[in-house]
Amino acid sequence: MREPATTSAADDEVLVARVLAGDHDAFAVIVRRHQPAALRLAWSICQSTEEAQDAVQEAFVKAFGGLAGFRSDGRLAPWLMRIVANEARNRRRSTFRWRRRNERDVATTPTFSSEVEHTALVAVDRAGLAEALGRLGARDREVLGCRFIAGLSEAETAEALACPVGTVKSRSARALTRLRAEMGDVRDGH
Repeated sequence: MREPATTSAADDEVLVARVLAGDHDAFAVIVRRHQPAALRLAWSICQSTEEAQDAVQEAFVKAFGGLAGFRSDGRLAPWLMRIVANEARNRRRSTFRWRRRNERDVATTPTFSSEVEHTALVAVDRAGLAEALGRLGARDREVLGCRFIAGLSEAETAEALACPVGTVKSRSARALTRLRAEMGDVRDGH
């Protein structure tokens, strides 16, 4: 069964209901729909493709186990991304040495949700972007990961990070400013 390119909250609610009724194939559809964004978000937090994949796998296992607690009036994507972000943060904290300087070849390609971010970041290659993101603090990576790498809206990002929309706006602006400065350092060879 081929899934449509876009997903809606109603489509996700139908799938959740099917999973809760015992249709495990419906959860596979949920995973296929949300895994690319989840991987991008986890990578932006972990800065390691392997750790991001592990975090996403564990997050989907936890989501499956906690699906009965999902509010049917909520959107599934922010709920899933919150689980992914938490798992990625936990993995990052538990790693003794963070290998950000060693991991330069990122398997996932970030996508940007608006022309402003695309224009600001287009000149930087993936390795430079990875290096610049790696030098940012965890909160900056999380908000940028949700907004511009996983492609969540401000409201969805607020839900995923459990903070007000205004906080997402201000964190995003500050994080983008810091990322631009870091990218300048990358281009200047610092």
